[in-house]
Amino acid sequence: MTTRPRRHQDRKPEPAGVPRPTSGPVPPGDDTTAAASPAGQDPPSGRLAYSVDEAALLTGLSRDLLYDEMRRGNLAYVKVGRRRLITRQHLNQFLGIAS
Repeated sequence: MTTRPRRHQDRKPEPAGVPRPTSGPVPPGDDTTAAASPAGQDPPSGRLAYSVDEAALLTGLSRDLLYDEMRRGNLAYVKVGRRRLITRQHLNQFLGIAS
């Protein structure tokens, strides 16, 4: 006997009042990202080095702009294997922040 794949109509209805998990964007200033980080990891703002994606989130700059600035030599980075890590010192220097 073979079973047919379940369709949307075959699902059991969810009880009322139970919030459904969402995977949409989080509004700015929402602190749910710190609570969602795995145990043992610092929030991105307290780390010594950041991935390009993390640096883009922290600075509000785009990934493309950061990669362009690294290619031009305006933003220093550390290469670890195939990854590019931007240290906090490199970010501060690029943004002109005195540390």
